[in-house]
Amino acid sequence: MEQCNTGLPEFKIANLFEDIETLKMVQSVAIKILSDDPKLEKDKNKLLKELIKEKFMKRIEI
Repeated sequence: MEQCNTGLPEFKIANLFEDIETLKMVQSVAIKILSDDPKLEKDKNKLLKELIKEKFMKRIEI
């Protein structure tokens, strides 16, 4: 996979048949994080918030 500016690999499109367990696990983790800190304002989630903003703000066209 190609690396992006953040050092994280670019997202691949998931194969629902092969990746369903991983997708369920990631969904569960995301739900737990957001239920504990909906705006990602806690210190432990600030980097995650910045990475999300960096990754997706460039792709949103208004």
